[in-house]
Amino acid sequence: MAKKTSNKKSRGKIGQAQVDGKYGRKASKGGRKKGQAALKKQNARTHYLNKLASELKRIIHSYGGILIPKGFYQLLLKHFRKEPLDNRFLLLKQLEGMEVNSKYPLNKLGDARVTVTDDSKTITVRLEVLYHPPAFAGKYKVDCYSYEVALVCWANDDVQPSPMRQVSEWISLNDDLPDFDFEFKRPADTVHWLVCLKQQTGFNKEPILPLVGAGMQIVCAGTFDKKDIELFTKRKREKAAQAEKLVATQKEEDVIRVKAKTKRKL
Repeated sequence: MAKKTSNKKSRGKIGQAQVDGKYGRKASKGGRKKGQAALKKQNARTHYLNKLASELKRIIHSYGGILIPKGFYQLLLKHFRKEPLDNRFLLLKQLEGMEVNSKYPLNKLGDARVTVTDDSKTITVRLEVLYHPPAFAGKYKVDCYSYEVALVCWANDDVQPSPMRQVSEWISLNDDLPDFDFEFKRPADTVHWLVCLKQQTGFNKEPILPLVGAGMQIVCAGTFDKKDIELFTKRKREKAAQAEKLVATQKEEDVIRVKAKTKRKL
């Protein structure tokens, strides 16, 4: 790429506003302070998002193994940057429904409904299987499968997240559709949580090891902070109001109606 050149010399650090002076260009103090503040804020946000993405990548990789694709860390950051606030709950909500590996999605291996309930001591992930997976995973015959639930809990920002997991028994394709209650001990001072669901197909109660036999998805995120819930509810109301306003502003004249050439009697 050709370099852009200029006869004028400029001084000053990146992010500083500059003004013409008698002996050249000088950085204005106001612009410098404003630029430094913006850069400092951006650096703080980048550090926060990187830390959260790094934590999640490490935990999910420990459960997903070779199912985790290259670039998973960057994929997490891409979802996080859709949220303008550095609110961990709102950031985690951006991951809901995200396939850990889009080439081997969980939604091709059957389906299940996940609901999360809690009390002061436990967090329960209820799994209601809606239908069994297909009898073949690629070229591999399937006669059973199992589910794995991973729960990640966060307290304050100074404490490492607490990951936990439980695995179901093998389910035969000939069985009725089962329900499971995965009960986890709630870590002290838990504020936010995230649930991941992995499904492993098998034959004769042995896992089908190729990637085609497994899938994993980030299912849902939650919070115990009332302020988070109020903020999220407000966001939902605002989006609904915007959608209604968009529909209301659509005018009839925006629709092009084509006149009939002729009219025939019945």
